[in-house]
Amino acid sequence: MEASHFLENGNIPQEANRSGCNWMKVCTLAALVLSTLVVVPLLIVCFLCLHRQSPEICWAHATLPSEKDRIVTWKWNLTSCSSFVKNDANQTLEILQSGMYFIYAQVTRTKKAQGYFTITLYQEKILYNQITGTNSEEGTASIHFGRPYFLRKGEKLNFSINEGLHYIQTDNQTYWGLYKL
Repeated sequence: MEASHFLENGNIPQEANRSGCNWMKVCTLAALVLSTLVVVPLLIVCFLCLHRQSPEICWAHATLPSEKDRIVTWKWNLTSCSSFVKNDANQTLEILQSGMYFIYAQVTRTKKAQGYFTITLYQEKILYNQITGTNSEEGTASIHFGRPYFLRKGEKLNFSINEGLHYIQTDNQTYWGLYKL
């Protein structure tokens, strides 16, 4: 009779079967409690640290160019750039911290120039980018570019327009700048 009882309920007596199940439940509950006690405070600390150290984005933007004696000067707006970039009296941007920067520019021509109009971005004597606009019969045309560059501390960037500002729209349609990535 006893043998049939084991066959009906398996080879494990009922009391042994229940105690093993309870032990697994206790272990699982303990693991959940421990992981909650460790993970939740860690997430809170990470959130508070990251929130407190929100990165400031350096953005240098030049607009409203003016020209005197064939030298183009720009009105600069430097946002959060004191440790990344500075501009000087020679209308150059000096890089204060090496890293990736996104450089962009747009120049809009207002009337037909005698030749093609070209914008040039260079670092001292090294050409970074040069773009030539069309010389169509239409009066207005724009050229623009934007791309990331790795810039080293101490490099000085210059931006020039070959035709000066005589043919260039000098309001918000002509600008250049960069921001730190």
